[in-house]
Order: sequence, then structure tokens, then C-alpha cells
Amino acid sequence: MKKLLFIGLLLAGGLLAKAQAPHIYEHDYPVVTGVDPHLRILMDSVSVDSIQANIEHLSFYWTRRYDSRYIWEVQDWLIARYKGFGVDTVMLHDFPVPESDIETADNILAVKWGTTKPEEFVICGAHYDSWNSDGADPDTIRSPGADDNASGVAGILETARLLSPYTFDRSIIFANWCAEEIGLVGSAAYAHDMAEQGMDIVAYFNLDMTGYLAEGSDIHVNLMYTTQDSLLGDYVKSFSRTYFPDMRIWQDWLAWGDSDYSSFNRNGYAAIHPFEDTHASSPFIHSRQDVIGLSVNNLDQCKRFTELNLGTVALMAGLNNWSVAEHDDLTVALFPNPTSEAVNIKSAEGLWNIDIFNLLGQRVATLELNGQDHCSMATTGMAEGVYLVKITTGKGVATQRLMIR
Repeated sequence: MKKLLFIGLLLAGGLLAKAQAPHIYEHDYPVVTGVDPHLRILMDSVSVDSIQANIEHLSFYWTRRYDSRYIWEVQDWLIARYKGFGVDTVMLHDFPVPESDIETADNILAVKWGTTKPEEFVICGAHYDSWNSDGADPDTIRSPGADDNASGVAGILETARLLSPYTFDRSIIFANWCAEEIGLVGSAAYAHDMAEQGMDIVAYFNLDMTGYLAEGSDIHVNLMYTTQDSLLGDYVKSFSRTYFPDMRIWQDWLAWGDSDYSSFNRNGYAAIHPFEDTHASSPFIHSRQDVIGLSVNNLDQCKRFTELNLGTVALMAGLNNWSVAEHDDLTVALFPNPTSEAVNIKSAEGLWNIDIFNLLGQRVATLELNGQDHCSMATTGMAEGVYLVKITTGKGVATQRLMIR
């Protein structure tokens, strides 16, 4: 959580209102009319033990400061975790860090490609860097960052672990931002770059500090979003009141700081941030005492925030109630792969539409067909890299990855 100078509630509110950029895209959000038993089972599968293990591991690093030598070890561990979950694509977003001893840093993006609307993205994210306000040396000052923000990263990891085996209409990105603690630098760079390139981000869900509960308080959610994102706020509140009817949730403002959701709404994307408590958050952040026990003192609350994140993301992305293995009856062949000049596509169910998307969700090629069982598409002129091929057949829609080299 990025600390800011206190400038007064009225002034802060005015600045927040002006900071909200007009939406690049407008979307309708799901109407929550009741509990989906399949989604409820997925949410109930969130594991406290898994969350605790991930917080403990991230807190074990001497520091996760963005410019420390340890940050590369953290990055490698996170990449390995996402690859182990079986997400479709794991990549880095490199961004400049101004006024720093390092030139660039990296955001981590794990992509689960959508089946019918792969060009539309639902993103959930948490910053993985930590901070200690007591010293300037990036390598020697201890900064465990358990609540700020190993708790948020653990929630995103758990969401990715449970959702990766399933298919969704829209694409999902599980993101970890770097250099948040010096001014939301990583998420701001990503949101700006994606807005410049016209990426369609339906909604951004943020996790930052989920583990501290003041003595005598109950588990509740302070939900931070701007007035322009009220439809997204209404969606999350409606979802929460349906799936957690005994848990209080309301809109609130954080007068003393900010988090990565602001990077998205400042660049024209709807974004939201559930927070542990805007008036009684952990007093141990940005210190050596941001550890499990003191700063993360309620793992059940971490679980609840993770359940809320998983459920709202899955419903927004369009969860299909079958696993990948159960969708194997749709047979599509795509070859050669990798390729450089052309790709051949075959399906016994008949081909009707072929669309190729890059990693920004931009359609770079399209072909309309009449049900024939095979076709060839030229790939000359496409940049080297990974693409998603959306194949509409007479039996349904299949998506496959294509490597251009």
C-alpha cells in the first residue's frame, strides 16, 4: 500500500474525482440473482493452508523491495508457481523506473485465455514488492511485507490455482505488480500501455492488505471505487451480499494512501479494491513487524477476501461449468506449430470462423468460412511471439495457442 501525504479529506476526494478518466469501453456486468452451486464449491475450495504457505514463503525473503537483489528470486518463484498451475501463458511486462538506481522492473502476467471472447480481459492483481520506511539500503533493511502485500499476492495465487483447470468466455489475467510502494509505478505503466494500445479490460480487481483484523471487529469489506465505477461496485456488493449474507460490505475511501486499482481507473478502466479496514488497517506495515501473527493476524479474513475475488472474477469472466478435460470431444488440428509462413487448420465438425489475437487481445487476422473441414491462413508479416487462435466450428468454439517464429 503506497503511503501519501495527508492533504485533507475534502481535497483528497476532489483529486480522486478528477483522476478518474472516461471509460475506454463500456460493459454490462452480471446480475447476481442467486448462488451458483458450482461456483460456490469453487469458492469453498479456497485453502487457508495454501494462503498461509504462500504468505510465509513471500515473507521469508529478507526484503521484496523493487530495487533489491532479492526481487529477482521472488519473481522467479512467482513465475514458477503460475506455470505449475497450468495457466496458458506467463509473461513479463517490463517498465521504466524513473528517479531510481535501476532502469527497469517487471510486472508478472499469467494469462488464462477465453474461449468465446478472448479479446476481452478480466484482470485481478496484487503488488509483490514490499517496503520498510526505516532505511534506504535496498538489500540490508528487513521488509517481510506479510500483510502489505504478501496477503494480496497469496489471494491472487490461490485464485489462479483454482480457476486454471476451467474454461471461461473472457480471458483472465492474474497479475503481480512491482514498484507499487514508490507510487504505483508498475501498474500505472501497464494500464497506460494497454490503454494506448486499445486493450479491452472489462474490469480490474485489486487485492492489497487482507490479513489484519482489529481486536473486537468482525470480518467485513471496505470497498474502494470511484463514482464512475459504481456499476462495478454494485456488482461486487450484490455478489458479496448473495454469497456472504452475514458479512458487512460498503463503499469507503482511504484518506492516507492509494493502491493499484487507481492506475486502472485513471487510464479509463473500471477498477475496484476491497480492503481490510480503511480506519483500522494494520499498524505494522512498512516495518520489520509486518509478519504473520502481528500484521497478518486473521487468515480466515484472507480466505474470505480470496473467495470474494475468485467468485467475482469467475462470474465476470463467464465460467463454463466444465473442466478442460470434459471439452476434449471438440477436435481441431492446427499445424505446423510453431510456424513462420502459414498455419493449417482442420476440424471434422466444419470450420466457420477463424480469428487470431495477439497477447493484447487485438484481432490481427480473421477468416470467414462456409463449413469446410480445412483451411490455410498466411502468417507472414506477423511479429514473432505467441498468439491465440479462436476457431468456431459447427460443434462449438475451440481456442489454441500458436507460436510465430
